[in-house]
Amino acid sequence: MSHDFAFHRRHPIAAMLIMLALSGIGLGGALWACADSSCSPGWQLASPDYDCGGRAAISPGNDTRINILLLMRSLRPVDMDRAGAAADVNNPQFGRTFMTWPGLRAAFWPQAAEESEGNADATGCAVSREAVAAFDAALAAEAALPGAERAELGRLRAQTGCGTTDWGNAAVSSKPGREYLSYLKAADAFHKGDWQAAREGFASLTRSRSKWVAETAQYMPIRIGLRAAVATAVDEYGDFAGPEKVDRAAVKEAGNAIGAYLKAYPSGRYAASAQGLTRRVAWLSGDMATLVRSYEKLLSTVPGDDEAAANLAEEIDIKLLEREDADRIIGNQSDAPLLLAVADLKRMRRQDADPAFLTAGELAAQKGQFARHADLYGLLQASRAYYGGDDPKTILALLPDAARDNRFTPLAFSRQVLRGMALGGARDPHETGFWRDLLRGANPLYERPLVEMGLAIRWQRDGRVEQVFAPGSPITDSMTRTILLQTLATPAILRAAAQDGARPARERDVARFTLLYKDLTRGAFGDFTGDLALVPANAGNDGGLWDFSQQDGIPVGLFRKGRWSDGFPCPSIAQTAGTLARSPANAKARLCLGDFYRLNGFDGFSLFKAGEDGFALGNGRDGFSGRFLSRSDIYAAIIADRGAAPEDRAYALYRAVMCYAPSGYNGCGGPYRTYEEMDAAQAPQADRKAWFTELKQRYPDSRWAKSLRYYW
Repeated sequence: MSHDFAFHRRHPIAAMLIMLALSGIGLGGALWACADSSCSPGWQLASPDYDCGGRAAISPGNDTRINILLLMRSLRPVDMDRAGAAADVNNPQFGRTFMTWPGLRAAFWPQAAEESEGNADATGCAVSREAVAAFDAALAAEAALPGAERAELGRLRAQTGCGTTDWGNAAVSSKPGREYLSYLKAADAFHKGDWQAAREGFASLTRSRSKWVAETAQYMPIRIGLRAAVATAVDEYGDFAGPEKVDRAAVKEAGNAIGAYLKAYPSGRYAASAQGLTRRVAWLSGDMATLVRSYEKLLSTVPGDDEAAANLAEEIDIKLLEREDADRIIGNQSDAPLLLAVADLKRMRRQDADPAFLTAGELAAQKGQFARHADLYGLLQASRAYYGGDDPKTILALLPDAARDNRFTPLAFSRQVLRGMALGGARDPHETGFWRDLLRGANPLYERPLVEMGLAIRWQRDGRVEQVFAPGSPITDSMTRTILLQTLATPAILRAAAQDGARPARERDVARFTLLYKDLTRGAFGDFTGDLALVPANAGNDGGLWDFSQQDGIPVGLFRKGRWSDGFPCPSIAQTAGTLARSPANAKARLCLGDFYRLNGFDGFSLFKAGEDGFALGNGRDGFSGRFLSRSDIYAAIIADRGAAPEDRAYALYRAVMCYAPSGYNGCGGPYRTYEEMDAAQAPQADRKAWFTELKQRYPDSRWAKSLRYYW
């Protein structure tokens, strides 16, 4: 992934208290407030720093593995299936616009291989199906091998490396049978880590009459050397402790064995594997120059539509790009433009004006390496200019308009997306037309949803969000529309979307839920009753609101059949809203509104919240008047109203104190975007004590005064 994380340390007890508080009040530090997810994509085209949601455009914030694979699929164009990808089942908040590395692999190769070459050195009994099949095929080809011995050897093969095998009682006596039996004994020693016995066993078989046994025996010292090399480099948890811990003599042994095998069998059955393992030898021996040259060649030769390309991307990331000195290693090579491009993009990530940001001078000095890759170099120049804050006109000059092309390689698509971003930065009036043109050639698999987002963001900046929901709109991606329904949609747009039978049921439910939620929280009580009619009588209220952004079912039924009371007498929310429409200052109705929030999980709940960037989807003002009304606001107003009825004021005091139970943080004022915002919403402990004292002294006979024991 090649990304860096920064952790802010806190005192362990303080950290524990904060986490307890956040679990109850829903700090919305991520864009998906209340979503129980460790990763939330930034719904914007730009990716200035590592973003766990990758884009179909090669860019600095992408997982480096994604950039590598997209680059490989550009060098040898792939005739992709133009069907849209399904949403990542493990990350539904990504929609069809963003991808994780596992999600991308699953989209390109839905039936991934169960075994990979990386498992060939696994310990214990983890033997690949291919190895067993090869052994069985070799036995079957031995005409001189008695059938009973063939069956016995097959039985012993299943036990090789697994526990104790009684080789002395093996019913094998023929000459070919004894060779295969000796092979199994050597293999058993290999799997059990007895390197010397394995070496001697295979060495005695290199001149076997069986061609398969002889060749395999010549190949196995490569595996022995590599396994022996890393055996000393495993930490107490079973993880690889680093190349500096390896047995260098064993690495050299593996390298010599590769040379010996390829000399004896230049076109042998294991030749490709042996060639591939030269990279592992180079890595373990610290020969990074050889490793870079090998990777650079493979990047331009491995087909991008082969799953081997994804395996290569992972290997490059782990073995090279995750090193702190990767830039220096790659930069020391005079002809590795593809790896250099990926490393340059990583250096373009910005973290608080990081001085390590790739400079224009450094990139200019690399121009000679990109002589055969002018389009890639142009993308690097434009990316550096964009993320370095240069004039958008500079970027436009580097990336000619090709939006009307019928198809794009990932590299060509990336260039056009960056051009569209520059048009946006320049406030160019042609940006809308550009995105419309780009839609025509964009692949439905990740590309089109990204372009649709670009067009939607331009419309939201122009104050024309209704275009997204107009009949025949080119914005078809449901997640993009859903975000705008939760953020910028006006009441009219929401009402129309709630009744649009052409849209997915979930999208219609999000429109209904958002409309009713904002009616209540923005004080549009007079609209609530009419809008409630948009909710089907059979609408569900299961699932709660903790995972609102990701759950399949939207609990819009809460507004029809939620909980209204658990002690303080309240009617249905429809009746409460009706009362507030007629008398907005009615204290009892306001307290019942607060109880509706509390009893149905709205504390800390938030609809989608856009990022701070003005070019982020959903950023801006919606079409609702009035400010957000939280439970804390309700209680504060009633406490301040000395003319409120005693029973109402006593309940407000009680609930105001209980907002801080048990964490000491206000659970009734959110959702909060940041720790600073959360801290600002806290009432001083002196205020909480004053509420507690007033409740006890002024209303001592109320059930609320009798039940309250602390003020946190």
